[in-house]
Amino acid sequence: MILNWQKEINTIDPDMKFRSEGGWLKTIEKLDKSVSNGYSLVGDFVKSGDFEEDYSDGLYLDCNKEPGKKKKTQSDYRLFRLSNGELRLLDMVIAGDSSWACEFWDTIEEELGTELY
Repeated sequence: MILNWQKEINTIDPDMKFRSEGGWLKTIEKLDKSVSNGYSLVGDFVKSGDFEEDYSDGLYLDCNKEPGKKKKTQSDYRLFRLSNGELRLLDMVIAGDSSWACEFWDTIEEELGTELY
């Protein structure tokens, strides 16, 4: 599916300052619960931005970095499902701390249909 990632998620969350301080996008294919950080979300990093790109149906985790409090960068994480040309927000963690990834585990297991390790 050809999408402009920035346009799609700004439609879902118009207040987002897309990549103002950096960020990334990756697919989510499975969980590795032997770790409790971002490495528990197994997948590949993909290109995203204000350009057209071909995306496959599946789960995507977007990390968007924006200015936070006291001149620190804030990392916001959003979990999306792309299916039949529709991008749907499933879950999000705003200003994630060191255990942010664990907060997505239940949603990811539900979306993948089984508990994966």
